[in-house]
Amino acid sequence: MYNYINDLNKDKQNLINKYSLVLNDDLIWEFNHTKYFKVKYFSHKFAIKHSTLTLLFHIYKLCYAKIKYFESNFSKYDPYIYNYQSGFIKCELYDMEFIKHKYSDTFIDLRNLNKIKNIQEFKSFCNYLENFEPKL
Repeated sequence: MYNYINDLNKDKQNLINKYSLVLNDDLIWEFNHTKYFKVKYFSHKFAIKHSTLTLLFHIYKLCYAKIKYFESNFSKYDPYIYNYQSGFIKCELYDMEFIKHKYSDTFIDLRNLNKIKNIQEFKSFCNYLENFEPKL
């Protein structure tokens, strides 16, 4: 039997494992737990084609505008997770739950980023952060 996960780079494989995703018969990566409904996230073809960041943002159900913004500007941010004993810890991209804006030291929870539904509100948020960045 063909092992499809080997089509993906190590970062994407780690992401798939972190979120316990399985590939269904239609080649869709999904979360399948006996106590919950199945949640389909993305196709295997999509996983091959797109970045780890895009896959992670799909898991968090972030819109296309947010994905494009952060893909284009990710050099201004660092990935973090939170540990109750150690606080915020810099991590690998696949493990990210928070983004830290380097210039403002603002931590952005990916769950809260999902709550911004209005494009103007998102642009205002980005402008606010960009005001901390050095002017070239």
